[in-house]
Amino acid sequence: MKKRLRVIAWATTCLALAGLLFWAYRRFVLLHPDPTLTWVRGGVTYELLNPKMLGAILLAPWFVGVLSQSLADLPWPQRVLSVLLRITFVVLLALGLSRLARTATTEKVCTVYLVDVSDSVTDEALDDARAAVQRAWAEKPKDGIVKLVTFAKRPRLVEGPPGEGAENEKPPPITRHESTDKAQAESLGAGSNLQAALQLAYGLYPQGYLKRAVLLTDGVQTEGDILAESNRAKEFGIKLFTVPYRRPAPPEVAVRELKMPERVKVGETFAIHADIYATRPTKARARLYQGEALNGLEGIKELDLKAGPNDVVFKSVVRIAGQVTYAFELDEIPADKFKENNKYATTIDVPGRPAVLYVEGTPQHAGPLSSALTAQQLDVDVRPPAGFPASVKEIERFDFVILSDTPKDAVSLQAQELIETYVRDLGGGFLFAGGEAGYGLGGWYHTTIERILPVRMDNERKKEMPSVALVLVMDRSGSMTGLPLEMAKAAAKATAGVLSSDDLLEVIAFDTAPTRYVKMQSARNRSRIAGDIARIQPGGGTEIFPALDAAYQDLTVTQARKKHVVLMTDGKASSSGIRDLVSAMIAESITVTTVGLGGDVDEQLLKMIADVGGGRYHAVADANNLPRIFTKETEMIARAAAVEEWFPVTQVGDAAFLRGVDVRTAPNLHGYVSTKMKPPPAVELLQSDTGEPILARWRVGLGWTLAWTSDVKSRWAVEWLRWPGFERFWGQLVHEHMRQKHRRELDMKAEVVGGRLRASVDAFGADERFENNLTSKLSIIQPGGETKVVDFRQTAPGRYEIDLPLDKYGSFLLRAEHMREAEGGAMKQVAVSFGHVSNPYPKEYASFEADLSTLEKAALATGATVDPASVQAIFDPAGEKVTYHEELWTRFVYAAIVVFLLDLFVRRVRLFDRKFLPKRGGRGSGQAASPRAA
Repeated sequence: MKKRLRVIAWATTCLALAGLLFWAYRRFVLLHPDPTLTWVRGGVTYELLNPKMLGAILLAPWFVGVLSQSLADLPWPQRVLSVLLRITFVVLLALGLSRLARTATTEKVCTVYLVDVSDSVTDEALDDARAAVQRAWAEKPKDGIVKLVTFAKRPRLVEGPPGEGAENEKPPPITRHESTDKAQAESLGAGSNLQAALQLAYGLYPQGYLKRAVLLTDGVQTEGDILAESNRAKEFGIKLFTVPYRRPAPPEVAVRELKMPERVKVGETFAIHADIYATRPTKARARLYQGEALNGLEGIKELDLKAGPNDVVFKSVVRIAGQVTYAFELDEIPADKFKENNKYATTIDVPGRPAVLYVEGTPQHAGPLSSALTAQQLDVDVRPPAGFPASVKEIERFDFVILSDTPKDAVSLQAQELIETYVRDLGGGFLFAGGEAGYGLGGWYHTTIERILPVRMDNERKKEMPSVALVLVMDRSGSMTGLPLEMAKAAAKATAGVLSSDDLLEVIAFDTAPTRYVKMQSARNRSRIAGDIARIQPGGGTEIFPALDAAYQDLTVTQARKKHVVLMTDGKASSSGIRDLVSAMIAESITVTTVGLGGDVDEQLLKMIADVGGGRYHAVADANNLPRIFTKETEMIARAAAVEEWFPVTQVGDAAFLRGVDVRTAPNLHGYVSTKMKPPPAVELLQSDTGEPILARWRVGLGWTLAWTSDVKSRWAVEWLRWPGFERFWGQLVHEHMRQKHRRELDMKAEVVGGRLRASVDAFGADERFENNLTSKLSIIQPGGETKVVDFRQTAPGRYEIDLPLDKYGSFLLRAEHMREAEGGAMKQVAVSFGHVSNPYPKEYASFEADLSTLEKAALATGATVDPASVQAIFDPAGEKVTYHEELWTRFVYAAIVVFLLDLFVRRVRLFDRKFLPKRGGRGSGQAASPRAA
């Protein structure tokens, strides 16, 4: 009975304890209005950041309750001690999970030094910065911390090499930002971003430290805004001390701007102002370019520059309307640190009559077409092939380009690609006119020009008779032994490959007598012809007349539309009878071209044969060039043989520029170059009486290309020059196909800010309402001619903007296309925009004087000063204290682990005397004995 009463009493006590604990937990934790528990003791504030975890203490009555029913064979005192340890473990764990913390205050200071290492900082100023950081490391308080950030275009945290001892013992080195990548290294120091450096410092301050920053810089910003960032720094509790670099600026001259009038008229003189900044008095030479040539009125000036800004004035005049690029350059400067800032380019748009570039192979015959276009209100610039524009900047000011009767060798591959860019990307018009050096006659087969034209130059020949009968008369005398003869044989084989299958070829090799190694036969037998040519072996002397006469005899009995002889020799021979023979050949419409190999030829004789024979003379010093000469000559004869006969022109296609022009009244033309139409979208407009194209056109990108297979001079078009419709025909053709102002042009605002291109267009309809949901693309023609296309983004009703970095320097042309989806899903252009910006060089090279005003304002905004008196002034807390939470939960967790280990020890090791144990032994197994006396 007594045992039962004890159990009931024990259980009641445990339940009462559990109830008391639950009441206290509910009263002070669950029903507490604040999510945390706070109390003050000894002037220190304590907090439980997660007090609900105190509920773990409610497990304590359970440990007390099971004490009486413990099966452990331990003395009662030891069992009680174990229970107390378990309760203590739970209490400590509950306090740890509740995140006990206390508030603490400190006056310790952490200072981050921000050191400008950009290109505009002199080596002397950088040495001053190193000394300042060295003093900070040496004189800082024992509990202070110094950290270092260097910055130029981007900031970097600088840490000392590992293994040098404790933190802050020795300052890390201060160096300029460099890279192993040469292209990147050139730009790492070409910028100063003070704002980014200060932003990096925010994450470097440890908890419990007052925050200070020291900015050592010249204050010149190429990116970011230190004034705006200083206000944010104040909110974060940072005092920003500024230390301007006060060393003299390096010897430097920079072109900061090229100022143009807002409006320039054609033929009107105007002034161009160059804003030049010099850090000290010096001399320089200035050159102003208009396009690719020196400015006509004032191109070069010798300058005496004073320290500070200088205004240098040049006079200029624009003769042809369009976009004109001016480039200003400085050189011959005695002392100048940076060369990048000695150039500046900008483009102006000069309104006026459309400009036409007329490149003529024989400029003395350019008068008729030039006069006709001028009478049609067009400004014409006539140039020889050598004067062809060398860059997009120069050609883009023309609205139409004509290339007439010019051989391929006179126009470089770069110029051909420039024409393609001009048509495809700039929307220009291009006319390729024929003549004696046009199309295949000029070697234009398989070129960029042929690719962009609407006609092919390898026209199919008429089947009723071969187009060409060609005889190669080759010297095989003893002097030709070795490389000369082998290259001549290679040239003959290459000639067979160039001819069309229906053309005829004969090869005669001669020494003192001619031998027909390849008899007159179709060029389609190329394998047989090559084998026969390979049989040619060197012989004895040199006799030209018999060999040339053999070629004459064979050609007189051959039917072909064009008959031609190529005579090749490396020596001298008798000229007796040759003139009369060649005169007889030309009377039979057999032309002769001569090739002289080496320096021991009778050049006078060979020139006479070519002149009398209506061919060409080629002097070849190196035998390796023979295949090229032969194939070029063959292409001129076979690929695009001129059709020189009177014929009427027939209109077969419709075009707007032909309206009002009656081509039926036009006189006959006297010749053209045979070509073949390409498939649609190429369109044939005019053709000859034999059905071959005379005028054709098609679209290439944004512009037009046109093929005129006759000439525009007084040879094949001699009667057309007197035709009353001549001026109107060509004027209307140019006006329709030149760079057009589209139906609408929207104004574009463009500028470069911080090395980024910012362009915007406001789109309004005819009813003055916003035009939304346009698909707008911006083409950026970069320095060098490369085009980059990016998408506009609509940011407001009718407003389209773009913001992107410019990774190159120079003058940029901008062209935007605004399109809308039409029926059927096709995109239709509704408007265009044009603009231009200049990004001549990094802003880092534009200014070299310290911006003291900005640095002073930045320091005052945070409550700091400029040029602090000492390191102690920087680390002086000045009555400031920083209050922070010190988390104590880890201590309770560690204590709980220790108590848990003690509990394990108490439950495994007997600590008290055995007199508390029941006596073992007796009469029966399991019978308990009375306790034994101590």
